[in-house]
Amino acid sequence: MKSLKRIMTAATLSLVVATGLTGSPALAQDAKEHYGMVVFLKGSEFFNWSYAGFQDAAKTVGATTELQGPADWDASAESRAVDQLVAKGVKGIAVTAGDADTLVTSIDNAIKAGVPVLTFDSDSPKSKRLLFVGTNNYNAGFAAGKAVGEKLGDKARVGVSLIPGLDSITHRLDGFKAGLASVAPGAKVVTEVNDEGDLQKAETVNTAMLQANPEINVIFCAHGNPGTGALAATRNVGRDQGDNKVNVLAWAIDVPILQGVEDDEYFGTVAQNPYMMGVQAFWQLWSAAHKTQFDSMTNPGFGQVPTADIDTGVKILTKGDATIQALSTPPQL
Repeated sequence: MKSLKRIMTAATLSLVVATGLTGSPALAQDAKEHYGMVVFLKGSEFFNWSYAGFQDAAKTVGATTELQGPADWDASAESRAVDQLVAKGVKGIAVTAGDADTLVTSIDNAIKAGVPVLTFDSDSPKSKRLLFVGTNNYNAGFAAGKAVGEKLGDKARVGVSLIPGLDSITHRLDGFKAGLASVAPGAKVVTEVNDEGDLQKAETVNTAMLQANPEINVIFCAHGNPGTGALAATRNVGRDQGDNKVNVLAWAIDVPILQGVEDDEYFGTVAQNPYMMGVQAFWQLWSAAHKTQFDSMTNPGFGQVPTADIDTGVKILTKGDATIQALSTPPQL
């Protein structure tokens, strides 16, 4: 009977951890376990939220963590950071892919070495990563496109500020176009510009876009960096207010963006849940790093993790939304 009870307890624990429904300190097996998070833009408020969730989840089981990644957008530097964490002997790695293909080799090598790796926020689907935790980017883009279509209808003429090559942004743009068409079939995406993930570059290319395409009345920022640059671009061409105003839909929860939404400078912003990404990323890594007596059916050699990606949700924030106040005090790391 005691043996059966132990088996049932192990099976139940595996299921609960794999679905991310518990955070009990009693689950800790080794207080010295160390986990890493790798980001493509260290210092970003968004990733600070993610790492805060990662840290908070780790603390409940006595694990330690570290945050690695370049201060400037550099997928190759990310790849090297993954390699270094593997060499250090961490128990698991959560990485957001600055470029979907660049991270493949490092992720695959980590998996081969027995270190569980998952992606969050931005995926590397061709890699052998165990799981993706983050926003369903197509659905988030759809919600953004629908919001624009509901505000401007068939008159919407959209310019998009993006970085080509990121799996997450590709899905966001596909979803945006579908969401826009679902409520405003006469609306159009006029053009796209590459802001290279740089604030100054975003202002320059969006200013040029508005000058070359005066029919544009919406700028859709497909990631977190171009929001302030896009807004500055509308000022540069004298279209930041009045009937000829260009509506800017940001994709960020940085405090200046949130304040801008409240001040009616932005039409709104797409708010992901980076803190939950960090929490779920840690728990899935913890589960993957702790094999039970039941081998994983989909990832032999690792503990149990879900076969489906985990969607951490999204919300379109506009002026007066209570969530803006809740996000206005970002974590200090």
